[in-house]
Amino acid sequence: MIAQKYRISGIVSDNNSNPISYANVVVLNLVDSSVESGTITDEKGLYTIENLMPNDYKLKVSFLGYKTEIISFSLSENKNFNITLNEEKEVLGEVSIIARRPTLIKETDRLIFNIESTSLTEGNIWDVIRSTPGVLMINDEVLVKKSSSIIYLINGKRVNLTGTDLQQLLSGSSANSVKSVEVITNPPAKYDAEGDAVINIIMSKNLITGYNGNLFANYTKGIYPRYAAGTSHFFKSKKINLFLGYSFNDMKVNRINEEEINFIENNNEIGSWETEIDRNTTSQNHNANLNFDYFFNDKNTFSISGNASITPYWKRSTNSFTQAVDSTFSSFNKTEDDKMNIALNADYVYESQKGSRLSFNLHHTNYDYDRSQDVNTNYLNQNNDFLRSNSFSTSSNQNIKIYSGQTDMNIPIKENGSFELGFKASNIDSKSDISQLLTNNNTEILDLTNSGIFDYTEKNIAGYLSLSKEWHKWDLTLGVRTEYTKATGDLESVNIESNNFDYLKWFPNGNITRKFNENNSLGLSYSKRIERPTYSDLNPFQFYLNDNAFVAGNPNLLPSITETLTLTYNLNNSFTFEVYYRKSDNPFSELSFQDNESKQIKYIASNLKQNIDYGFDFSTYTQVVKNWTTYAVTSIFKDEAQFFDIENNNSLETNEQWSFYANWINYFSFLTDKSLSADVSILYISPIIDGSKEVSSRAQLDFGLKKSFNNGKWILSFRASDILLTSDFTVSNNFNSQNNKNYAKFDNQWVRLGLRHKFGNTKLQTNEGVKELEERDRIGND
Repeated sequence: MIAQKYRISGIVSDNNSNPISYANVVVLNLVDSSVESGTITDEKGLYTIENLMPNDYKLKVSFLGYKTEIISFSLSENKNFNITLNEEKEVLGEVSIIARRPTLIKETDRLIFNIESTSLTEGNIWDVIRSTPGVLMINDEVLVKKSSSIIYLINGKRVNLTGTDLQQLLSGSSANSVKSVEVITNPPAKYDAEGDAVINIIMSKNLITGYNGNLFANYTKGIYPRYAAGTSHFFKSKKINLFLGYSFNDMKVNRINEEEINFIENNNEIGSWETEIDRNTTSQNHNANLNFDYFFNDKNTFSISGNASITPYWKRSTNSFTQAVDSTFSSFNKTEDDKMNIALNADYVYESQKGSRLSFNLHHTNYDYDRSQDVNTNYLNQNNDFLRSNSFSTSSNQNIKIYSGQTDMNIPIKENGSFELGFKASNIDSKSDISQLLTNNNTEILDLTNSGIFDYTEKNIAGYLSLSKEWHKWDLTLGVRTEYTKATGDLESVNIESNNFDYLKWFPNGNITRKFNENNSLGLSYSKRIERPTYSDLNPFQFYLNDNAFVAGNPNLLPSITETLTLTYNLNNSFTFEVYYRKSDNPFSELSFQDNESKQIKYIASNLKQNIDYGFDFSTYTQVVKNWTTYAVTSIFKDEAQFFDIENNNSLETNEQWSFYANWINYFSFLTDKSLSADVSILYISPIIDGSKEVSSRAQLDFGLKKSFNNGKWILSFRASDILLTSDFTVSNNFNSQNNKNYAKFDNQWVRLGLRHKFGNTKLQTNEGVKELEERDRIGND
C-alpha cells in the first residue's frame, strides 16, 4: 500500500552558524534503527530528504570532528530541522559493527526480511534465500507457497536465469551488501505477469561519501571440496556512485541415483532393470558486476550497469551400471559445457518534488551455451561375456539475444494514494542446433533424426495500470496488466513441424485489507499470472543420457495460467493465518515415461492438464527472549495434478495427495557487543506429489555461526548443512504401464568456513545491483 509521502529539509551548521558542507544526514526507523533514507549537505549546508512514509523516525546528523546529533520525530507532514553540530573535543575510537537479529515485516502482499549486519550476510545470496521466511529450498529448488514459478529481482530489476545458471550467479554473489529480501506472494501489476511469486533482493543504500572494499574467501567440504573467493569495491561522491564486484567459484559436486524399472505388458511384468548412477560435476565460474550512477541533481539520475556470468569449464562424468534379468550394460557419459551470459542496462529516473516518479530502462542480453557429449555403452550377457558396444557423440549450441525497453510512472494522489502505469516491449531470438554422430564399425554417421536447427523468436508488448488507496482502516490495491505475445518456432528437421503462437492475455490482481487496530487485520487477495516455457524446454531435439534414456523439449508447450485466491488474518503483528486456493491450467512438468516395448526412458517437457492445490498456512515471527528470535511456518495442503499418459493413448490420469511441511528457524546473538551470532533451522516435508510423480518425505537440519573481530573489519563464519543427512528422497511413478522409482542422494551435507576482510570506510554502503528482465528468466540449462 503506497500512502502519502513527505519530506524533511533544513540546514546543518556549527556553533558559529557557519554551514557544514558534506555532512551525513540519515533517517532511521525509530523501532529498529534500520536505515530508511539519507543524503549529504550541499556547499551551503542545506539538505532535503523526500519520499518518506508517515512513521516514527530518528534523524542522525554526523561529520568528522563534530559530535553526532540524533533527534526523534513523528512524520505526518513536511518538516524542517535546522541542526547545530558541536565540535568533538576528544578523538573518538572506531564504532564497532555488531551483528543484529533479522526482522520480519508482514505487509498485505509481501514479507520483508531485513538481514543487514546479521550473520546471514556472510554467505552468498543463494544462502540468504535459503534462510528467508516464506521460502522453501529443497535440493536447490526454490518454492514460494509450494510453487517454483518465481521471478527474481535485485533492487527491483529482473535476474532472469533458471536452473544451474541462476544458482551459479547467486551462489557466486556475496551477501555482505544485502539489506533485505522481499517475498511478494501477490505481485502488483507493475511486475511482469510471469511467475506466481516475486523474490526481490534489496541491496544496502549508499549514503556516505568515500570508498570501501572487501576481500572474502570460503572453503566448503561436502563429498568433495569447493572454493569461492571474491572482492568488491565501492566509491561514492556527491555526483557519482561506482560499484565493481568479482567472484570466482571452483566446485565439484557428487550425486548418486539408484533406479528401479519394472516393464509392464498386458498388466504383466516382462522384465526389470536396476541401475546405479554415480555423477560428478566439476565447474569453474566467474561472476562480475558493474553499477554506475550519475546524479545530475536531486531529481535526475542516470545509471548504467552490467553483469557477466562466465563458465569456461563445466564437466560432468556419469558412470551407470544396469542389471537386467538376462544381461547387464554399463555406460560412461562425459559432458562438457561452456557458457557465457552478459546483461547490459541503461536507466534514467526523474523524481519530482511532489513525489511523482518517471523511469526508463533499456536492456540487452547475450547468452551463449555450447555442449559436447561422448557416450559409450558396453553390453554383457548373464555370464558377463562381452556382447557388443555402442557409442555416440553430440554437439549442441544455443544462442539467445534479448532486447527490451520499458517506462514506468508513479503519480501520488491526494489522501494517501497513488496511481501507476507503464509500458514494455521486448524481442527475443533463440537459435539452437544439435548434431549427433553414431559410431558404426569405427565410422561416425550423422543421425539425421536427431540433428537439426531450431530457431525461436518471440515478441512481447505489455502495459499496466494500478491504483492504491488507503482510508480510515482500509487498504486497497487494484491493478491490471495486459500482454500480447507472438512467437514462432522454426525447425529444420525431417520429423518435426514448425509451430506459431499468437495471443493476448489479461492479468488482473487486487488486495483489500481491513485493519481492526494497529496489530490485527484481515485481508483478501486475488491474482492471475502466466508462466511461459524456458527456451530450452521448447527445444524439441532429444539429448541422450545413455543408449536407453533421453531428455527432450517440446515446441508445442502452451503457456500456463494460474489464478490464486487467499484470505489472510494477522494477529498481534506476530501470527499469520492463511487459507488459499490455487488453480493452474497447462502447468509445466518434466514427465518421465518408460517405453515398455523399446525399453527406453523418456524425460519429456510437458503440459499437465491442470493442477489444483488448496490448504491452510500458519506462520509466526516472535522474539522469545532478548537474544533469541524464532520464525516458524506450517502448511497443510491438498495437491491434485491431472496429466496425460503418452504411453497409454494419452489417457487422462489424476495424482492427488494431502501433504504437510514445517520450517523452524532460530536466530541468536551473544556477547555484550553482539559480535557473535548464530542460526539454527529445521525443515520437514511429508510425502508430496509433483505432476505424475510421488516424492517421499525428507528433513534437514542446518546451523550457522558468525564472529566479527577488530570492530567488524574481520569476520569469520561457519555453516553446516544437512547435519543429520536426512534430505535424500525417492521419486516414483506407478500408474497404468508405468512402474519405476528413483532414489536421489544429493551432495547436501557439507560444512563451510569463510573469512572476510573489510577496508576503507566500513560504514559506507553500496549501490550494488543486478538489473535484469523477465525474458532472461527463461534462459535455463541443466
